[in-house]
Amino acid sequence: MGRVCIRDWLHLLFHNTYNTPKFGDDFMNNNSLQTILLIEDDPGDALLIEEMLEQQECKACLVNTERLSEGLDYLRQNHCNMILLDMNLPDSSGLSTITRLLEAAPSLPIIVLTGHSDESFAIEAVKAGAQDYLLKGDIDGRILKRSMFYAVERKKLEIALKQTRDLFERQARIDYLTGIYNRLMFNELLEAELQRARRYNCELSLIMFDLDHFKLVNDTYSHNVGDHVLKEVAQLVSDNIRAHDIFARWGGEEFMVLIPKSDQSHASALSEKLRSICEAHDFGNGLHVTASFGVTQFNSNDNSESLVARTDKALYLAKNNGRNRIESL
Repeated sequence: MGRVCIRDWLHLLFHNTYNTPKFGDDFMNNNSLQTILLIEDDPGDALLIEEMLEQQECKACLVNTERLSEGLDYLRQNHCNMILLDMNLPDSSGLSTITRLLEAAPSLPIIVLTGHSDESFAIEAVKAGAQDYLLKGDIDGRILKRSMFYAVERKKLEIALKQTRDLFERQARIDYLTGIYNRLMFNELLEAELQRARRYNCELSLIMFDLDHFKLVNDTYSHNVGDHVLKEVAQLVSDNIRAHDIFARWGGEEFMVLIPKSDQSHASALSEKLRSICEAHDFGNGLHVTASFGVTQFNSNDNSESLVARTDKALYLAKNNGRNRIESL
């Protein structure tokens, strides 16, 4: 995964609907029939909403349920494009109403309908996730249509912002080339595992490995080939460690494997397995790459710096003693 520039970020926000309903454009242009779920227990208010939509020549199928439970049942079995919600229903009232709807239909725009006495609740509902609120005594067809259009646009923007934020958060913890954890995320996880090891007096081991003569790979075959090797190594290791082992790119051609609930002998055995797999693997066109490993185990007086430093020292010994080997400290 590469970096996102400002231009790409703007594209994510304004040119991608992220699979949200295209209600806003179709609704304003009257291009297709849209389904609106109205959860309203007052027949008179429901009739007024229906008449307003007809007056505005909206191509909309209005489905009315009188209880929240009925509305939730409808959503489980049917598709709709928007929800109009009365805040006071026979089986639900207050903010729990909007919360339950958002859990059932997180991608749908919601407009809250309320009386003047309930306006404060409606404002809180918008803060909780609804896209707009309308006071029943002040609604006419034009206001309703405009509110519906902007509710859809706001919902699309909310989803785009969330997905962009999720992307940035992922980039903050994932190495862009290999798809495994980066150094920043590894350090956070290491601190958490150290605390757990101290608290429960459990074993914890750390492996640091480095690809031998990797600069020669880049210089001889190109950096593209070097990137390919790094990605292949990341995949090989990922396929041969446990799901709860923590694997990260430490930097350049250096990697870390943090192994909870494992002693040094287990870590050394795993290192030998990974070393053999790497040595035997054909990275393309007969290219073979070896790796050197340093291994250590957590001691009660260790902190993250001392544990990493000892593992780094073990790796240095492996390099200094001929490479393509394992050293433990």
